[in-house]
Amino acid sequence: MIATLVLKLTETCNLDCTYCYMFNSEDKTYTRVPKYLPLETGLQVLDHIGAYLWRHPGHRIRLVLHGGEPSLWPESSMTPFLEAVAALRNETQRLSLGFQTNLYDYDAGLLSRVAAAGGSIGVSLDGPGRYNDRRRVTKGGSGSYARVAENLRRLEADGLLDAFGGVLSVADPEIPPETYLEWVRTLPKKRVSVLWPIHYNHDAPPQHDYGAWYAELFRRWSEADDPSIDIRIFRDAIKRMLGSAHHGDGVGGDRLNSIVVNTDGQYERHDYLRYFADGAVRTAYNVREHGLETAENDAVIRRCADLRDALPEECRICEHSEVCGGGFVANRLGGAGVDFSRKSVMCGDHRRFFDAVRSYLG
Repeated sequence: MIATLVLKLTETCNLDCTYCYMFNSEDKTYTRVPKYLPLETGLQVLDHIGAYLWRHPGHRIRLVLHGGEPSLWPESSMTPFLEAVAALRNETQRLSLGFQTNLYDYDAGLLSRVAAAGGSIGVSLDGPGRYNDRRRVTKGGSGSYARVAENLRRLEADGLLDAFGGVLSVADPEIPPETYLEWVRTLPKKRVSVLWPIHYNHDAPPQHDYGAWYAELFRRWSEADDPSIDIRIFRDAIKRMLGSAHHGDGVGGDRLNSIVVNTDGQYERHDYLRYFADGAVRTAYNVREHGLETAENDAVIRRCADLRDALPEECRICEHSEVCGGGFVANRLGGAGVDFSRKSVMCGDHRRFFDAVRSYLG
């Protein structure tokens, strides 16, 4: 069943990040769809979510407002949409809301409306300024860190820290782990998701030792023993090894129960497929004609709901099988078609990281 629906409010951005899977990857869908999601399409999505929750009592869905950069969606659409989200949340009590932004442009009114609708605000930032600014750059090529850091301080000053869900950060082995951890300590809320890179697969193998980097960062984090520092992949890995069924996409590898709706109303597969091939994310279904159950019938979305069906034998017998599950799904792709039957091209990296976590628990 669908656990997360990612709604693309825009197909435009005020930054030009070098690794961006929306605009600087194999997928060029953004050139073929509207720049902005029509409000009526967004409201149709909410209708489908409400119907889905009504048909599945007890089930919960997380709606993530995304882009491009979602804060660029016109205010004339954003305000009534957030009001409709708040009404649906009050009605069902089973819908949560996320707003993922680069926070390069600061709009206190918008962020307050997101918070009033019960939303959490996630901010994308890739470590200390000198490292972040090599990748997260403006259209003119200048760094974005100083402005985003100042806007984080404004977020705190405006009393919106409770709505701040934390920082989304892509792993960068060129940042010394001790430097990265010290940077996390400077954040107004020390909550970070450190993502495996999605741009590596069997057609484009990794160029750095991510496993050693994650392992060393984990070692320093565990030795610091500071409960105020929450690094999600570390928390998820520990919980998974201790038997928890709940985890994010960076561990487990057993399911990817999410669906994307783009600005043209088309249902799409997870963004993780964008680096693999142009159009690999697209389905044959659209919100104007199809509900969420119909979109779930897409072959790739069905396959993502139980990735262990495609787990290779060498993964099944691995000691890390339960916590790894074949590895981060984006790194299992390659060749012809969307095929998850191979282990991750970053298998060695996953093993080094999970070895470190298992040794810590031992």
